[in-house]
Amino acid sequence: MATLMAMLMASGMAEELDDVSGGVYDSGSAVFSGGKGLAITQHGLLVEDGILTLTPKGIIARCGDVYYGNGQIMTKSNFLFYGSQGMKVQDGNYYAGKSGSTYIFSNNEEE
Repeated sequence: MATLMAMLMASGMAEELDDVSGGVYDSGSAVFSGGKGLAITQHGLLVEDGILTLTPKGIIARCGDVYYGNGQIMTKSNFLFYGSQGMKVQDGNYYAGKSGSTYIFSNNEEE
């Protein structure tokens, strides 16, 4: 039972880190998901710890569907990210908007 809960929590955390790296943080054109709360971006390593994501430029915090930090605030509504830095649209692993586009490469295999 504990293993199942850990797997479910890890999959939810991976989606939130994808949202930060693709929709909120300026990650560049490609992100490689390292699993277990890590993502390698064009602009540095992202590390997720609960509601906080550590970035090379500072910390991004999450409260529900609102992300804030690094001088910005973004809200997620389904596939749309909008806020003080503009807007991005998500289509699967692809995020595109005014600030550029990002594709997230992830390993979907279970460990």
